[in-house]
Amino acid sequence: MEPVLVYNRRDVFTKSNLNKLRKEGYIPAVAYGDDIKSLPGYVSKKEFEKLYHQKGLAGKIKISIDGKERTALIKEVQTHYTKGNIIHVDFQILSENKPIYVEVPIIFENAEILKSRGLVLQRQMDTVEIEGLPKDIPEHLVIDLMGYEKPTAIKLRDIKLPEGIKITEDLDEVVAVIDVSEITEEAETEEKKEETPSNG
Repeated sequence: MEPVLVYNRRDVFTKSNLNKLRKEGYIPAVAYGDDIKSLPGYVSKKEFEKLYHQKGLAGKIKISIDGKERTALIKEVQTHYTKGNIIHVDFQILSENKPIYVEVPIIFENAEILKSRGLVLQRQMDTVEIEGLPKDIPEHLVIDLMGYEKPTAIKLRDIKLPEGIKITEDLDEVVAVIDVSEITEEAETEEKKEETPSNG
């Protein structure tokens, strides 16, 4: 059963109240959506960090507002500029029948196989914006590198998309470049030197 994060309403908006909440183990937050303009609140730091570790930014989670369970997107996470701890979270409440736009990570599978082929992966993009219904939005998109055996440029159009999902960015944008590794190039250079006859 998917865990549900309890979202508590916040009625006091002073800086001292924010600091008090953080000391008591909560993270100040705001929730918004089609039927919620902007609802200030707070969530359990421990429970949110557990979900955030699993889902990441733009991950879909279940939250409970006034006892009503809703699906929400982790839209923005603010961290302290020196300590790095989470100090504020934005949640976007999702309408199940309305498409949303969200950036998701791009994951490369079987990257280790490139090394055995004398190739190296040079990433150009880490995330991409996609559009789809909340129920169809994946946590990430996958590019399987198993089939790549020579230098090439991988473009957004090469990504296999789940049903109901489309990429909103230029499909000719380069996601990554597979190139010959420097070690391979050096080895080939040495071989050519050895094959070149001496003039002496």
